[in-house]
Amino acid sequence: MIVKKKVHYAWWIAVSCCALYAGSVGIIVSCAGLFYKSVSSELGVGTADIVFYTTLMYLVITFTLPFAGKVFSIINIRFLLTISAITAALAFGLMGTFTSVYQFYIAGVLLGLANTFLIYAAVPIIINNWFKEKMGTVLGLCMTFMGIGGAIFAPIAGYLIDTIGWRYSYIFLGIVVAILTLPFTIFIIRKEPKDLNLRAYGEKPPGHNKDLLTDAGTTLKDAYKSILFYSLFIFTGLLGLQVTVSFHIPNHLQTEGFSTTLAASVVTMVMIGQTSGKFIIGWLNDKFGIKLTNVIGIGSGIIGILLILFSNVLGSVFLYIGGLTFGIGYSTGTLLPPFMIKTVFGNKDYASIYTVIMSASTLAIALGTTIFGFVYDITGSYYSVFLAVLFIQIGAILLSLITLRKRQATVQFPNVRINHH
Repeated sequence: MIVKKKVHYAWWIAVSCCALYAGSVGIIVSCAGLFYKSVSSELGVGTADIVFYTTLMYLVITFTLPFAGKVFSIINIRFLLTISAITAALAFGLMGTFTSVYQFYIAGVLLGLANTFLIYAAVPIIINNWFKEKMGTVLGLCMTFMGIGGAIFAPIAGYLIDTIGWRYSYIFLGIVVAILTLPFTIFIIRKEPKDLNLRAYGEKPPGHNKDLLTDAGTTLKDAYKSILFYSLFIFTGLLGLQVTVSFHIPNHLQTEGFSTTLAASVVTMVMIGQTSGKFIIGWLNDKFGIKLTNVIGIGSGIIGILLILFSNVLGSVFLYIGGLTFGIGYSTGTLLPPFMIKTVFGNKDYASIYTVIMSASTLAIALGTTIFGFVYDITGSYYSVFLAVLFIQIGAILLSLITLRKRQATVQFPNVRINHH
């Protein structure tokens, strides 16, 4: 007699997180740029005026994310994510009815509040709670749906804008956001296994020695007293700055004389690298540990920047390879911080520490895009920008290794405590 093994509920949680990323990042973030030109033309404003709603969104995320961990401890996560999903779907869909640029700014603020939880706060915390084994692989797999969602819905959005116009396209995609997210936030998502009287995937029975360390670690209050907290904050910000340069790659290639078509193809390679990289980085973390994962992940980004920087000499084949490897480095911006935080500070107050440190990334993204644009306007070239990013990447690797060495020297047992002296 063959007994079928029941699927652990943690895998339904993983499916839910994939859907959240596909609906939030895959549509709201990935498709945003496709609307800028059409909207600015009809409303009679500059493209930068419309783009500013995105900047507002990231600034709101930056200021609210540090408090997200505390909010999760007060408000039921299903209720909070459901309200966030409804807010995101409405704010994005109703853009199709706007007649003033200031309405977009209000929507940007609402999207920032909603996406604080949908994109940045919830999924890493939930996956960390539900998976004691394969946490890196599963989180990486979930994050691939940011790119998969964009790859699916960006062409659909482009087609809809050309055929039914930008207004109906916004409304349609807003409805899709709701369809992709709400069933999971309402019926499936749970913050942690004990909400269903279950154990996490890979968690040992009570009394098992290995699980004596499961909930050990340091509190946010104590983390603030540790230099390791601030090194991780800077490390996360550096990775955020690395991500922002991706917005400028197409313009760099076109200023170097490459065709728009080729530039678009390189961007596609970046997206492929980003999507596959998230799974690769997660697997590497589970298999070989965080130190080697940092070196390989960020190192791939360095190789990518070098190949793109010297594309005129190396040729288009290496340009595609550069786009792919930079995409792998790009994926480290969202994956390495949660892995590093778990390694350094453990599980005890993971949610609060994670949400505070990740605000460094969103602030870097909000400011970095504009700063790099100003540098280009002043110098007339992206060479100084790309060289700066190379130093940022090298600095991130060195800082991660120093942080891990310092952690190893001050912590006797993994995830137990941080010695601040």
